[in-house]
Amino acid sequence: MSDQPASSAASVRLEELLALNDEIGALIRAGVPLDLGLRQYGMINQPGIPPEYRESNAISTALGRLSSRLADRIAAGDSLQAAIDHEGDHLPGIYRAVVEAGIRAGRLPEALEALSVVARVLLKLHRQVVASLIYPAIVLGLVWLMLIAFSLQIFPWFLHIWESLHLERGLAINIVAMIRETMPYWGIGTPVVTVALFFWLQAAGNRSSASPAGRLVESRLHRFAWIPGVVRNYDYATFLKILALLVEHETPLHEALVLAGHSTGNRHIISDSTKIAQRIQNGDSLQESLQPATRLPKFLRWMLRSGAENGKLNETLKLAADVYEKRASRRAELLRVVLPVVLTVFIAGGVTLLYGLVLFAPVRELYDRLGAPVLM
Repeated sequence: MSDQPASSAASVRLEELLALNDEIGALIRAGVPLDLGLRQYGMINQPGIPPEYRESNAISTALGRLSSRLADRIAAGDSLQAAIDHEGDHLPGIYRAVVEAGIRAGRLPEALEALSVVARVLLKLHRQVVASLIYPAIVLGLVWLMLIAFSLQIFPWFLHIWESLHLERGLAINIVAMIRETMPYWGIGTPVVTVALFFWLQAAGNRSSASPAGRLVESRLHRFAWIPGVVRNYDYATFLKILALLVEHETPLHEALVLAGHSTGNRHIISDSTKIAQRIQNGDSLQESLQPATRLPKFLRWMLRSGAENGKLNETLKLAADVYEKRASRRAELLRVVLPVVLTVFIAGGVTLLYGLVLFAPVRELYDRLGAPVLM
């Protein structure tokens, strides 16, 4: 049995976690014992496995060890939920909450599939945003290198002409002189700040996704370019889907609300769903319990209330989930199309303006000074 503590285990990437997610769902549907299936899955990278099989079914060492640990605990008598809970914060809290919700509902494969769909869309969106930044980053890098070259080779020539001809400096040549004088600062500081910002974004995203209430996909990039709207709508869709799954299998509403809230990893949804659950448990009606949940959208609260009043809460929750998922998908598609174009236009426009300032503007200013009438 693997006795490696979860706290010292290597991190599992999102793509690998989703692969494990699909593996567990497939094993449950096929009726294969989880300990046997997970152990075989974790042995793919072990010595003695044919290289061609390892290449076609490659998983990381971290995921292989995670699968083996889960298999050992299940074989020892633990439930899947207990085995996953034993991993602690090594797995995102949203994943543990969804497993618990699926087990409580008796439909774990469906719960895992719902989580995989949401996570894959967000992962695709995250990659699209990163990819859209590659071209502007390359352009900015080239501009930075060319400015250094101009500062070392061309700008001294401009300044020497002005000094030798005793011409009065205008705005353009003053800008050139300022760029030349400050080159040691921005020439060295730009790459240092870029590298520091990159590692800060990575560390912030890792801390957020590893927290008990962390999302599967989260980073500082979500704060830009309409991404918060996309993620927020997917959070609402996830909340409603998991809640509908639990309600369909007669999980008490106050427990279902707490589990569904934690399944999103959204702190606002967790807070409001917990408030609603506490008031329901104290004997208040759903309509009264929804009043303090001001962070939830009005449409979501209205659908919850109307579904409960009509006795069709499960169907109403599914309809509301579809609304939020479609809304998020539209915004995500708009982001995929518009963001690269907008970034390219602004970067290209900025570069053109910068070249005009540092090259053509000083030349134009020189011609103006040389062509000006000489006062006797």
